[in-house]
Amino acid sequence: MDDDLYDEFGNPIGGQDDEQFDSESSNASNLAHSDDEASESGVDDEMRNDEAETNLVLHADAGKEHTIEDVDADSHKALSLKTVYGKGVETIVASEDVPMEDEPVIKPLTETKMKVEYTDFEDDQDGISPSRGIPEVTYSREYMLSIMNSMPERVRNISIVGNLHSGKSTFVDMFVLQTHPGITTPDNASNNFKPLRYLDNHKLEIQRGITIKSSPITLLLSDPRDRSYIFNFVDTPGHINFNDEVVASLAGTDGAVVIIDVVEGVTYRDHIIISDLLRLNVPFVVSLNKIDRLIMELKLPPADAYHKMQNIIDDLNSFIISNEYVASYRFDKEYSPIHGNVMFSSANFNLCFTLNSFAALYQFDKGDQAYLERLWGDFYYNPHNNSFTRSSNDGNFQRTFVAFILNPLYKLFTYTITADSSDKRLPSLLWSNFRVNLDKSVYKKDPQILLRYILRAIFPNASGFVESVAKCIPSPESFFKKRYENNKLPQSNYKGVPMAQVLKLIENSNGKGFVSLVRIYHGSLKVGDRVKVLGENFDEDQDDYKLEIVDAIFLAGGRYKIPIKNAPLGSLVLISGVDSIINKTATICNTNDTDLLWTFPRHNFEIKSVLKVAVEPSNPSELPKLIESLRQVSKSYLACSIKVEDSGEHVILAPGEIYMDCLLHDLRFFFADDLEIKVSDLSTKFSETCADISAIKITSRSQSRENAISITAEPVGDQKLSYAIEKGVISLSNPPEETSNALSKDFGWDILASKSVWCFGPDDLNSPDILMDDTIEGETDKTALFSIKDSINLGFKWSVNEGPLCDEPIRNTKFKILDAVVSGSEIKRNGTQVIPMTRKACYSGFLTASPRLMEPIYSVFITTTFKAIRAVDGLLRKRRGKLIEEYPIPATPLYTLRGHIPVIESVGFESDLRAQTQGQAMCLLDFEKWKIVPGDPLDQECFLPPLQPVPTESLARDFVLKTRRRKGLSGEPSLRKYIEPELYNKLVENSLI
Repeated sequence: MDDDLYDEFGNPIGGQDDEQFDSESSNASNLAHSDDEASESGVDDEMRNDEAETNLVLHADAGKEHTIEDVDADSHKALSLKTVYGKGVETIVASEDVPMEDEPVIKPLTETKMKVEYTDFEDDQDGISPSRGIPEVTYSREYMLSIMNSMPERVRNISIVGNLHSGKSTFVDMFVLQTHPGITTPDNASNNFKPLRYLDNHKLEIQRGITIKSSPITLLLSDPRDRSYIFNFVDTPGHINFNDEVVASLAGTDGAVVIIDVVEGVTYRDHIIISDLLRLNVPFVVSLNKIDRLIMELKLPPADAYHKMQNIIDDLNSFIISNEYVASYRFDKEYSPIHGNVMFSSANFNLCFTLNSFAALYQFDKGDQAYLERLWGDFYYNPHNNSFTRSSNDGNFQRTFVAFILNPLYKLFTYTITADSSDKRLPSLLWSNFRVNLDKSVYKKDPQILLRYILRAIFPNASGFVESVAKCIPSPESFFKKRYENNKLPQSNYKGVPMAQVLKLIENSNGKGFVSLVRIYHGSLKVGDRVKVLGENFDEDQDDYKLEIVDAIFLAGGRYKIPIKNAPLGSLVLISGVDSIINKTATICNTNDTDLLWTFPRHNFEIKSVLKVAVEPSNPSELPKLIESLRQVSKSYLACSIKVEDSGEHVILAPGEIYMDCLLHDLRFFFADDLEIKVSDLSTKFSETCADISAIKITSRSQSRENAISITAEPVGDQKLSYAIEKGVISLSNPPEETSNALSKDFGWDILASKSVWCFGPDDLNSPDILMDDTIEGETDKTALFSIKDSINLGFKWSVNEGPLCDEPIRNTKFKILDAVVSGSEIKRNGTQVIPMTRKACYSGFLTASPRLMEPIYSVFITTTFKAIRAVDGLLRKRRGKLIEEYPIPATPLYTLRGHIPVIESVGFESDLRAQTQGQAMCLLDFEKWKIVPGDPLDQECFLPPLQPVPTESLARDFVLKTRRRKGLSGEPSLRKYIEPELYNKLVENSLI
């Protein structure tokens, strides 16, 4: 080939390409000549511009960038498209074979998917239908829907609750595996003995091996009589940081299954959960899980294993009887396997049974109930005459539970673990006793996996569990009346009126939206219904609602969703299209009758959120992106609280470190596309209080100088009263006579003081403040004072929500109005005059009452061995904490330790604990109380060494100054800011401040 005639691509030089270029240039010239003729013939400018737009030619020149030119025949100059269309129009002209300079040749996939979900949904002619991924089940889904619509008494809404690593998710996996033949555990593919964890679908849950979000699933299960029940399970987190998810789930379910690790027993986390169940009036059953650990880890003899389980049940009953909420609890208060509300399980081995279901394996002549009543407790089996007796015959007779239940289980475990694959005794034992025949290949598997197959074959279904739950937990309709009978709900008028509660929002797998987890209490909801969504603050703000249309309704399946057309009474479903106004929770109704607009009680999820960080975008231009992501995070995480400080920084509050870590992960990667942010060091929020009575009465005046008020401050000094206000026992929403009687009878207040309570604060009512009218009739015009009561209350709440020391809430303080002067002009006594005046008066009274700073304190519960106790104690002392008590866990080498540690000192404590004990200790941190920080925050003479830890007596001053500096507050806290300079100087001269 001649190089002079052809280019590097084999095209002839001076061939077709040049001819085509010449042809295009000629055409362009002709078109330009046509434009000149049109101009001469009087064609207007607009038509010429339109034609000029079509006469665009892409000139390509070797070694130069591509340019787009508008060829003009007269001037032969490029006209800008902005000249044609104007400055306000952005115009882009391109050819499909010429890529844009700012776009990559191959665009990357930008869709973020942080959750495992096997179903995608496409729009078709019939609406929304699944395109793939819905697994097969052992029952008919049409039959399940027919039961849901026609027999609500066969529906049970259940929360699975318990301590961390007690086996809750694995417990639900048992029912998933029984009903989904296409879903297999990891051991079917390999010899790894790993749980399925089907409801843990978030990326962080899979990576960390813990549940961080409650996840629902709907299954159809049968009882021993083959009656089908619909179970709406909600698997909840066990970590104490995520208790908000547990409370939200309990608010919308009819009952709960408390999973207790049989080795650890009833833990502090279980105490919190059971207290919530009693407080919310939620019935529950108990499952003693991981009984395999008694055999394979602790290696307890059967008799000792019985005593271990009996001890757990006794501890449970003792805690329930002594609980503060037991008096108002309307369900079973005694738990025993005989009553059917205690079951036994080993979720890892697919084993779950009750006394009744295990007894079904035996053939006997006596009555069922008489036999069952003797399977637990101090009943012994006499093998000589095949009878039951109350005497152990000096230890020669075994308890019936040991003889009939534990001994067979121990034999199954022992034979399976120790038997060789060629041993014929195990197959013979299984066939002769249980009529179980397994494939020969199964006996060659790992012993633990083989044991799972054997127990699954002996206990193939969950009939015992279904029988226990159906007996002890009521149906949705009857349960609703019991739970809310004291809320003055006009239930008789709700017949046929749809009413539902949004328990929480569940993010989509791509983070681009939410579906609402909804419990239907009255009527039904259908796709396309127009409903009224009432916000959390609807009772205070009647405009806090929005009309929405139900776009789609789904039955939850853990990692898949099933679209349905309607959700009947008692169902627990996922609804899309109604979440725009919802922040945390909401109420859904479909009525215009204002008398029926009733909202469900709101839970204060943020009350334990005391750990905080400040965030800002690394790139300031991405601030809108950060704000949107923060809004999404606030919806997704119930206990998350987001505030904007005066400095402009966004502060995130969370209950603990792991909660904050998960939240920040989703903030950056789930609800935003790899958002780069700057995160401050972990800190804590503080509170303010006073230690004495105000030293002097100071009068504060309004800006018009025609209103005046004097307010003093003093400590509340009654923890029982503070607790009653915090729990809502004492509430200003109750009739005034009821509140007055409670204060006088239960707390010893005089009648006059009990009738003078005006307001409580701050907003979270944690260690609350009280505002009282302590004025005297003859000295103060009561009528005029009452006319500005609302403005005074607003000023009081403003002051106690943002205290004078470091803009933190004031707690445990009683404010008294001693006297007031009110202007006769309505204009001069309006809110703009009274509210700031009241705020200054509260600050003046507070700052003259020996103000103090308070910090949050964690309760720390540690499970460890005896040898590690000293290391734990030393680690707590280094962080201003202390060990309060220690007690052994029966039948184990473990100890449970309880102590206190300041929240600000707890950062990194768990990591240090594991390092110091070589992984032998595990702890839980839970906010318990507020405690006064050592030192005077107003002492300007205290020693603050630079770049060194401050002395204990200077901590309060150090915390206040650093908090004010971080928030952008000017100067130091001082009474000088809120009173006249002359008065301040006199107080200083007289040593009153």
